[in-house]
Amino acid sequence: MNGVRGTASVIAESLLRLLYPARCRSCGSDLAGDSRFFCSTCLDDIKYLEGPHCTGCGRPFPSGSGADHQCWECMKRTPAFDMARAPVAFGGSVRTAIHLFKYERQRAMMGFLGGFMEDAAARWSGGATLVVAVPLHKRRLRHRGFNQSLFLAERAAVKLGVPLSLDALTRTRYTRPQVDLDPSEREKNVRGAFSVTRPDEVKGQSVILVDDVYTTGATVNECARVLKKAGAKSVRVLTVAMAVDSRSL
Repeated sequence: MNGVRGTASVIAESLLRLLYPARCRSCGSDLAGDSRFFCSTCLDDIKYLEGPHCTGCGRPFPSGSGADHQCWECMKRTPAFDMARAPVAFGGSVRTAIHLFKYERQRAMMGFLGGFMEDAAARWSGGATLVVAVPLHKRRLRHRGFNQSLFLAERAAVKLGVPLSLDALTRTRYTRPQVDLDPSEREKNVRGAFSVTRPDEVKGQSVILVDDVYTTGATVNECARVLKKAGAKSVRVLTVAMAVDSRSL
């Protein structure tokens, strides 16, 4: 009976696709085959961040720039975190998926985005012993209904087989959305906005700090600062995507 129902479900889905073709969430074109969210053109257009990278913030250098080395910004001011990495650039279907997941609560995007986070965890974990998500303030959490970074952090923790801390790091002050601010304003906006409420859980740990997008690094840098102050041995930042200069791709 279950097999019959399964077959009927597949037939019904095929008929629905025939009558009402699914469209790419990024460009709006019809989807073909088994694609669920994005067309092959948009998937092929995803920009994977290959080396060389900055050894600090992880931003890619143009090809031919030699081995990994520190960028000028990290030389001027060493980040509080030990390194940051993201597998893909923030744009196209990746940007669409993050926005749909984060702002429109389309949790079906989690599978698409979670794959990138698992890839990042496998490549850059560096012997992690604890995974921590960048927290939301309780006011924004009530409005949004979930913390997208926590979902991603869970995927990283499962991939690595290490514990996930749910509340060792908290956001103690409500802040303006970073997207509306320039780099210097972003840094001021998050200064003092985070606190480690369970230092015993953090002390001596090699922490993976997870967020969805690395833009200027202000938020994750402030999180790393308080984690280090609480005794974390190291802090590596992993995000799904990174905002980068197109000349570096």
